[in-house]
Amino acid sequence: MASGDAEPAADIEATALIHSPPERVFEFLSHLGNHWRVADPFVEVLTLESSEGGAPDGGTVRVRGPLGLRRTATTKVVAARPPRLMIGTAELSGGTRARVSWTLAPRLGDTRVRLAAELDHATPLDRVLLALGGRRWLAHRFAGTLDRLARALDSSVVPVHRAGHDHVAAQRTA
Repeated sequence: MASGDAEPAADIEATALIHSPPERVFEFLSHLGNHWRVADPFVEVLTLESSEGGAPDGGTVRVRGPLGLRRTATTKVVAARPPRLMIGTAELSGGTRARVSWTLAPRLGDTRVRLAAELDHATPLDRVLLALGGRRWLAHRFAGTLDRLARALDSSVVPVHRAGHDHVAAQRTA
């Protein structure tokens, strides 16, 4: 990656090269109903909600973790810049908050997609859970989401896991 392409490190992230142009990927992601199609099996989209009667721009999701742990978050899209960026928030009832972003960059007819979460605030319990493997677990959930996104757009990716990092990358097969 060129030095000008460097992105600040996120708390949790995954990337994939998807065989579709950015406009098509953004169009798919901008319809929040499609998030049902790419959600991880451990993530259940409970509701989709609209503000001012428009298209859905948020909702409620439940994440089921190891050992029966569950977290429910309220999500909201707060900014979108077609066809490159979608930013949202996820807030748990206890006060843990994160910014979640989908960043799309063209790569020779394909799209490099980065799904990232940056914690704004974490409760003491959530900080402990993240430190005990939650970050790595969530990064793998993100990688699976990108794999399902690629399949939904008729692409294929092969995951590449980097040992010792919470970052998980994927590359398109030849």
